[in-house]
Amino acid sequence: MSYNLSPIVISSLLILGSTGLPPKVQAAPPDGFAPGANLFQQGWKYDQGLGTPINIPEAFRLYQQAAAVGNSLAKGRLARFYFSGNGVQTDEGQAARLARDAFPGVLQSAEQNDAVAQIMVGTMYADGLGVARDPTEALRWLRKAADQNLPLAQANLGVVYENGEGVPADLSEAVKWFRAAAAQNSAMAQAYLGDLYYHGRGVRRDEFEAARLYRLSAAQNFAHAETNLGYLYEHGCAVRWDPCEAARLYRLAADQNFAVAQANLGTMYENGCGVPRDLNEAVKWYQRAAAQGDANAIEDLRVLTCLNRYYCGPRVTSWCR
Repeated sequence: MSYNLSPIVISSLLILGSTGLPPKVQAAPPDGFAPGANLFQQGWKYDQGLGTPINIPEAFRLYQQAAAVGNSLAKGRLARFYFSGNGVQTDEGQAARLARDAFPGVLQSAEQNDAVAQIMVGTMYADGLGVARDPTEALRWLRKAADQNLPLAQANLGVVYENGEGVPADLSEAVKWFRAAAAQNSAMAQAYLGDLYYHGRGVRRDEFEAARLYRLSAAQNFAHAETNLGYLYEHGCAVRWDPCEAARLYRLAADQNFAVAQANLGTMYENGCGVPRDLNEAVKWYQRAAAQGDANAIEDLRVLTCLNRYYCGPRVTSWCR
């Protein structure tokens, strides 16, 4: 059987990624500003890696506490986590319930010029999360947040223009917004700009620039970048060939419940590449990715468990190129 290759992440998603807060909301709001406001601010810092490495489980815990006392922004963020499977098992029903409850309060904050609320409203309209999908409204609110120089909004505008969400697809415009956000150290923008350089979309293809951008983003614990940088190390593309480093990066992203990284880590264990060969570990990671609908993991799991056995034929056990 031929060597099973790990895929690179190839598409950008409209998400709230790792980036900074605008000056107006960096400080914790005063008591009474909103229920659970301080808890939300603490969660946001872990969520976005502000002065600390990104820690999604801790952010999730703090958002749950803030949501329990009625904080709309925390409910909106939890809805996004459940919708995208960011650190938790995807649950679109729970996402919809939280989003419907959150939207009126988030919209009220957005109308009061809160940039974080504005981007939440924009992404909720973009995905039809808690409100009817409306690409025009999504773009309007994202622009409002971007006009406040919020890197997160700029990065998401890049996604909008890359994918033609409510506007004609325009890779030059996408590159412009990704660069603006990446210059402010947005891990999401760095990763997605790296994707464009890797594939030569909107820019001249430059795998070395892609690797540089992935490193910047991965240093902030952004799972998308960790996965793609791991891919480069696994295949010796624009970096030295280092399967051990690839496996380490995949694990960092897999521990954040990033499905592609989980599938890739399963491949490493299946093939004994960068880690000792362990088919039980391979199955474990394939199952986690398959539970999120990852097509590669579903197929790899089917092959690996055929006839109710883990071993289905000869496999490479040490060669990793």
